[in-house]
Amino acid sequence: MHVSGSDSEMALKKASKGCTILVVDDDPACLDEYCDAIANLGYTVISATSAPDALKQIAESQDIGVVITDVEMPTMDGISLLSEISNRFSLNRPIVTLVLTGHSSLQVATKAMQSQATDLLSKPVSIEQLAEALRRASAYHFAMANRFQITALTKRLDPPVVRGRNARQDNTPTEEELQAFTRMLLKFQHNKSKFFDPSVLTGPSWEILLDITEATLRGESVPASSASASTHVPLSTALRHVNNLVNAGLIRRWTDPKDKRRTLLELEPHAVAAMQRYLETAWKLQPQGE
Repeated sequence: MHVSGSDSEMALKKASKGCTILVVDDDPACLDEYCDAIANLGYTVISATSAPDALKQIAESQDIGVVITDVEMPTMDGISLLSEISNRFSLNRPIVTLVLTGHSSLQVATKAMQSQATDLLSKPVSIEQLAEALRRASAYHFAMANRFQITALTKRLDPPVVRGRNARQDNTPTEEELQAFTRMLLKFQHNKSKFFDPSVLTGPSWEILLDITEATLRGESVPASSASASTHVPLSTALRHVNNLVNAGLIRRWTDPKDKRRTLLELEPHAVAAMQRYLETAWKLQPQGE
């Protein structure tokens, strides 16, 4: 099920004002406990006792932007729920997913990250851990909403490179316009090599670096699992590229002092300066209109 364009815009407007958190657990006692804790932290929270119920609520409410789900549930488990959320909704609206499990393992963590979960919380979860996870999720949701909004605005506008005087009636670009657009993309690519070693930024490494840069510009660090999930490649592959960026001296990696199970990433100071120069130069390469 996909939401319409008007529904997407409504979801983005609501995202800027905060979003509703949906907690999914088949244990009523656990569900009440987590909902009470989240409500006491100042968030709007609702609940679902099964994955099908959760999917129905997400489809019906554009307010839901963060989903916290237990792993072990009958009919459909939490990992399957994450996959359904990704397949049905991720292209049209910003939804951040977190996993709760009483049986944390590398296998569960890997499956969760492959299903685009941004955090894995092991039961029992303290109020401090829950608060920190929700802060990260809310910040990530807000960033995602901004990206969706930029994309929506871009589609509305008439980019001069793509839709010039000779554009066809159906807005299909002419060959000349595609050539100009290709030249602009090449400029972006060549510009990158002026600031970074091309041999380091191969495959998903550039996506990881951009994800960490976006967080750095917000003044935040990024969980390694979140940066890896942004690449949409197997977790082991993404982590290998994270290691390459660490070894190249572009990012710093350390253990979260509040949660020893988490690894955090941020740009090294010289990488921040290089990325700032790259972004400023790339910004100037954009067509500014007639």
